Amino acid sequence: MQYRTIKLEKRDKIAVLTLDRPEKMNALSAELLDEFTSALDEIETDHDIRVLIVTGSGRAFSAGFDLTPTVGHGENRPATANWDATHKAPRAIMKLWNLRQPTISAVNGHALAAGNVLAMTADIVIASENATFGEPEIRHVAPSPAVLLPYMIPLRHLHWLYYTGDTIDAQTAEKWNMVNRVVPLEKLMAEATAAAARIAAAPAYASQMMKRSIKTTYDKMGFADAFEHHLTLRMIEQMAPDVPEKEALNEIRQEFGLQMFLEARDGPFR
Repeated sequence: MQYRTIKLEKRDKIAVLTLDRPEKMNALSAELLDEFTSALDEIETDHDIRVLIVTGSGRAFSAGFDLTPTVGHGENRPATANWDATHKAPRAIMKLWNLRQPTISAVNGHALAAGNVLAMTADIVIASENATFGEPEIRHVAPSPAVLLPYMIPLRHLHWLYYTGDTIDAQTAEKWNMVNRVVPLEKLMAEATAAAARIAAAPAYASQMMKRSIKTTYDKMGFADAFEHHLTLRMIEQMAPDVPEKEALNEIRQEFGLQMFLEARDGPFR
């Protein structure tokens, strides 16, 4: 399959999936998410691939969902399609969580909002020294696509990230247990590839069965139910009318564009 918004390379039992919209900081557009899903399906069925590395092109891993103003989005969608359409993006991201092969995020820059969720969804996270992480959605009354961090980091750090929308650097993310290792940017892909090669050296059947066992353990701890519950709250949050802060920022986004929207959203927190 030919891809326009991602790149997929395979070599020596390792696949590298690169988010490739550098001019948009690899924002997760509908097209990119469709291609991301297709690429994961391709990898899932390729039994020569033992490990997947996900990274981004340019200065960002991913800045999150594409917030570029759109006209008429979803206008002609029947009500019966709303549930699946609303949750298409979170389920696309979570395909990485459930992928048969072990996965590594090589975070080359900003990993924000849905981009942070995508990075955290991988089994192992290696970050460059200039990487940043954060969940700023709360500032414009938008729900995260998935709440993963309660299963990964202490609740004090969790509350700070989710309640403030603040961004943290790679070194802080490592201290908070979000990242396995921080390396210089120029060594990022070499480190990620070396880690992938170590995993690929183990018997594929054993590593994949181990991954199934680990993910099942998380589900027994309540992760699968918590994810579905979050999708319900996410839909309720998106449908709630008359939230003045949300309406004001959306008006700025539609009338003046994304840059003014981000300035209005994040300016008060500087």
